[in-house]
Amino acid sequence: MSRERYTRRQARHYEECNYHGDAMKLIKGLDEYQLYELYEIVIEKLSYGTTLRREKELLAVKKVIEDKKGLDPMRLKKVRNGRSEMAKEGSYGEKAGRTTVHRKKV
Repeated sequence: MSRERYTRRQARHYEECNYHGDAMKLIKGLDEYQLYELYEIVIEKLSYGTTLRREKELLAVKKVIEDKKGLDPMRLKKVRNGRSEMAKEGSYGEKAGRTTVHRKKV
């Protein structure tokens, strides 16, 4: 019986939470650089499996940061999608730079 009451109370708590308001309070004193870092953390944590409440909190923070004026939307997109395939290939790997050594012909 007590367990049943606990789950009802827990379910009611989910409905009463103001996730958007809490997210606004969280980012209130952060500068742009800290917002970008927080956005990276949120995107990383969303890729993991989490509880419903935790996911709602993370989605609220993500939405508030995306809606904040003054942030570069392309930088946020780059964080969300990662580096392009061309950029990944060009920076490292087997084909980076010259693969054969140039030797003087004698």
